[in-house]
Amino acid sequence: MAELKTTYLGLELTSPVAAASSSLTRDADSIKRCEDAGFGAAVMKSLFEEQIDSDSRGMMEEMEYFSHTDAYDFISHTSRDYYIDTYLDAVEKAKRSVDIPIIASVNCRQQGSWIDYAGRFESVGADALELNVFVLPSDMTKSSQEIEQIYIDILKKVKSRVSIPVALKIGFHFSGMANMFKRLDDAGADALVLFNRFYRTDIDIKNLTLKSASVVSVPEESGLPLQWTALMSNQLSCDICSNTGIYDGEAVIKHLLAGASAVQVCSAVMKKGLAAVSEMNSRILAWMEEKGYASIDDFRGTLAGPADGSSDVWERSQYIKAICGIS
Repeated sequence: MAELKTTYLGLELTSPVAAASSSLTRDADSIKRCEDAGFGAAVMKSLFEEQIDSDSRGMMEEMEYFSHTDAYDFISHTSRDYYIDTYLDAVEKAKRSVDIPIIASVNCRQQGSWIDYAGRFESVGADALELNVFVLPSDMTKSSQEIEQIYIDILKKVKSRVSIPVALKIGFHFSGMANMFKRLDDAGADALVLFNRFYRTDIDIKNLTLKSASVVSVPEESGLPLQWTALMSNQLSCDICSNTGIYDGEAVIKHLLAGASAVQVCSAVMKKGLAAVSEMNSRILAWMEEKGYASIDDFRGTLAGPADGSSDVWERSQYIKAICGIS
């Protein structure tokens, strides 16, 4: 009989479908609902480095300009600790409430004091840590090498402070994607999550103002992580977790065939409700029974590119077929 058990970040999952960092995973009650729905793991809603800085700054602005230095230092550290403690408390409560792995998450764009707290995620029981990193390459004075080094430095510094697995959730704004993935793999990433879904700006032409574009993905967006998962999964030692545009069981199957260790889902549940997760799991199991697969390892990566990166199946040939009609 087929079963959905699998491993990601060295953790045992009851399903390859994990809940992505979002409002779905904001607290213990939410995560318990995710577990009951059939998610195999949950990535906690991210703690933002800006939130910590803002919380501390707000308290500083309320102090007298000539406040005693000791008091300033005390309140500065206390305010930071208070905000992080709130998040850590949520992680700890979630761990007590569910059996699925809990992955803490930090959304960051630079090295900062937040890294000094990385070990505390481990101390409250987080099974792993996901670093949601994005540096928009919009600064003309910074080269691609400088921007890429920020990712490497953050990863290495965090890895030096924890013993739990560390995943890096990244975007696709790299000129040499494969090379960057290899560098992150060599720097110690236990997994790469492909790809981050970023905040997008839109324009309100009636009021002539900026506004937020939709943060919900669409199924058509799953093609990019599918291609890069297939290209890289046999060339990296770390796991790959596919993310963005995964709406049904068939999409999950495709990413597993491409070599993903797991997938992360958010938008599908936002649109369809938690029932979408059980539908995904049921579709995967039915397909496995139909094909005669007993476990996910029986078929994972069977359509991935070769380890030497020599195949063009996921590159040029499919493009030519689509444009020229060559079979």
